[in-house]
Amino acid sequence: MIRPYGFLLTLAGFCNMNATQEQPELDLTQPLSIDDAMDLAMNLHHAGHHEDAYKIYSRVLELEPNHPDALHFMGIMAHQRGCDEDAIRLMSHSVDLRPDHAGFRSNLGNLLLDNERFEAAQWQYCQALVLDPDRPDALNNLAVLCKELGRYEEAERYLRQALDLSPDFTDARNNLARLYSRMGRIQEAVEQASEALVREPRSASSREMLGYAYCKSGQFDAAAKVYREWLADEPDHPTAVHHLAACTGQGVPPRASDAYVQSVFDAFSARFDARLANLEYRAPQLLAEAVAACLGAATANLEVLDAGCGTGLCAPLLKPFASRLTGVDLSSGMLNKARARTLYDTLRQAELTADLWQRAAGYDLIVSADTLVYFGELDETMRAAAHALRPGGHLCFTVEALAEGESGDYRLQHHGRYAHSRDYLEATLAQAGFAILTLERVVPRCEGGEPVAGWLALAQRRR
Repeated sequence: MIRPYGFLLTLAGFCNMNATQEQPELDLTQPLSIDDAMDLAMNLHHAGHHEDAYKIYSRVLELEPNHPDALHFMGIMAHQRGCDEDAIRLMSHSVDLRPDHAGFRSNLGNLLLDNERFEAAQWQYCQALVLDPDRPDALNNLAVLCKELGRYEEAERYLRQALDLSPDFTDARNNLARLYSRMGRIQEAVEQASEALVREPRSASSREMLGYAYCKSGQFDAAAKVYREWLADEPDHPTAVHHLAACTGQGVPPRASDAYVQSVFDAFSARFDARLANLEYRAPQLLAEAVAACLGAATANLEVLDAGCGTGLCAPLLKPFASRLTGVDLSSGMLNKARARTLYDTLRQAELTADLWQRAAGYDLIVSADTLVYFGELDETMRAAAHALRPGGHLCFTVEALAEGESGDYRLQHHGRYAHSRDYLEATLAQAGFAILTLERVVPRCEGGEPVAGWLALAQRRR
């Protein structure tokens, strides 16, 4: 997996869906009108009390099956649970009932975009803007779509319009900074991210974007200042801690923290596959080709682990080899997407190394596509992988490569991922009890239009 610096969608009708607040006091002795029940349900939903909200939405729909608000927010809840087909059905029904509701259309567009239904998403955003041409959220969301499709000039125009309407719209300003970064207009990215932080001084997304823009422009001291100020306000914030180490080289952790990895991939799970496609992501295909070259024709007779499975991009390539296919990942958002593929026999949310230690001789094949770029020290993980493999079993993985001539075992790069040396990989695999069958340079993806140097390793546990 890699860190994608993506756009921020703005949800029109329910902006803080993941907030956890005190539960409102309930007076269950008094009957409620449907309107009062909906107000209560939305307050509960907003506060993170999803089960209680779900019960009320369900009861409203029992009494009034075509209640547009209940359908719409049940759809949002279905999306939060990872059931996007149900969410699309419910939210589409709410739009059919309330075709004049621009917020409903914008939210449905977000959901369609998350599921890479680009034309349908664009239609909903455009209809929202026909209904209300001055909706900055719809303009922002339409810009997100255009950026995903590589239509950068359109995206810039929509974001500029959104900011003309709402200069303090932090999401739109950070999206413009991201767009400029993607377009190579780094100084403009810095300017927009700086302005976003001036307008909302403690915005985590603005701090993250500004630090990233400074790093990309080579202004590492300025980036460090952003992260230190962030930590002064939010001590131990996982993103600030990790990226301060990345840009200074001080206090580098042996691997990215669980909290950091979860926050990154939960946030970007919705459109992760599309973003990797934009980066010409090839790691799953490269791994599958290496496995096939080693093992021969797939016969569906192996216990296979997809280690750091993400959204399940490797699953279609690994399934032909597997009598049983297991996926493990830290991110619940990623696992929800992987589950929707219906290709895994088992999916677990767990830290990879700890999970491997619990599976003695459980697998014939372990495959890991770019998960280990969030690990610096690999010694324990390689030992755990050997422990989890049966004698003669195979481990196949990709990591990023240190630059030619760069010394050291590994380095935490400014974007937050680790790169490793060939000598370190060889030594670590050998010490863990592996015979190296393949260790070759590959290009697992491109970034900023440039190829990313990587290693592909295929090793066999000694019998």
